[in-house]
Amino acid sequence: MTDQTVIEISNVWKIFGANAQAALTAIRDKDLGKAEVLAEYNAVVGVADVSLSVNRGEIFCIMGLSGSGKSTLVRHFNRLLEPTAGKIEIEGTDVMALGPRELQRFRNQKIGMVFQNFALMPHRSVLDNVAMPLEIRKVPKNERMRQAAAILDIVELGAWGSKFAHELSGGMQQRVRACGEPGRFVDGQTILGAGSADPTPAAGRVHPPQQNSQENNDLHYT
Repeated sequence: MTDQTVIEISNVWKIFGANAQAALTAIRDKDLGKAEVLAEYNAVVGVADVSLSVNRGEIFCIMGLSGSGKSTLVRHFNRLLEPTAGKIEIEGTDVMALGPRELQRFRNQKIGMVFQNFALMPHRSVLDNVAMPLEIRKVPKNERMRQAAAILDIVELGAWGSKFAHELSGGMQQRVRACGEPGRFVDGQTILGAGSADPTPAAGRVHPPQQNSQENNDLHYT
């Protein structure tokens, strides 16, 4: 892992089923295919020996047919799913070595994720939805509203802050959900997106704004 590498995945496997480890051993020793693994071990291969790296400032898309394991793979990056085998490093942190409290802190402070379901609160305005993660982290109201308004401006939704989710198009809702991690945008942290028809990059890094007048040039978004 170099200084420019944000995410590095090495030889990651995910096999679903009670006999996952035995199935993995058989795959390695006998070169079994997915159908044979299902028939002999009642196990499903979700991710098969994937290695990749994502560099700082890079937009990295994982593409494939529906059901091919894209979302399954991305959910391993922050251990929403536990791999059967392999290594995962983000910003030099061995994610697999983190204990429960360390993993919780890591997810809260270092990495955000956008799911296929936008999960916006229908009773909250767009601005309040964006500010909610900062509210949970007990950031003072004036500061969290300032950050939320700034990031909405960056994704060209500043005029929609007082609207509600049902008043926005699907693409606009997705931008709001991505903005629901304003501290991570400002701090330049890692943002993950998952979904077969999801236009958000599967894994990317957002550049922090240097000055208010330069925000739209310095922060890259999709």
